[in-house]
Formats: sequence, structure tokens, C-alpha cells
Amino acid sequence: MNRSEWEDLCKRCGKCCYEKVDLGGGVVRYLDEPCKFLDIESKTCTVYDNRKEMEPECITLTEEMVSHLFWLPEDCAYVEYVRHKEALAAVRAADKSKKKRPKRRQ
Repeated sequence: MNRSEWEDLCKRCGKCCYEKVDLGGGVVRYLDEPCKFLDIESKTCTVYDNRKEMEPECITLTEEMVSHLFWLPEDCAYVEYVRHKEALAAVRAADKSKKKRPKRRQ
């Protein structure tokens, strides 16, 4: 999947652009304060192409990152995509493992 296809997955909820507090134990609280560059009506970044220069703490989500981040919301399209892909891989691995096992004689 290329970068454009990856970014097209985004539902534009804007949740990742809100300040968060890690309460520990995998609990994250989203605050009411968005990034100053988030247009809260369109839920898009007003400086998207230059966001790293304008806001150095802004991160570019990748498939690898999403599989390890715990603060993204469950309904995030990136999270849904990565979990679906991981589930498919697990099913394929289980199927492959079944095919390799010799049949038991009774």
C-alpha cells in the first residue's frame, strides 16, 4: 500500500489531533483541546503538508506504528485496518499450520 492509499483510509475524525493524557494502565483520556492547526469543523489539518515543521511533535502514522500505539481510538480506520490485516495473517498461519500436520490414524 502506498502512502496515498494509506492516508485515504483515514475517516477524518480528528481524534488523533486532540491533546491526550496517559492515565496509565492503557487508559488514555482525550482532552477538549485540539491542536491549534486542526479545523474542528472539517476535522482536517490546516497545515497538513507542512505539519512537521509547524508542529514538531506531530507524528506521521505508519502501519508499523499503529500496531504498537495504544492511544488511538478503537474506531480509528488505521487501527481497524491493521487489526483486520493481523487477524487475516493469524488465520492464514493457522490454516498453513493445519495443512502441515500429519493426519492422525485411528
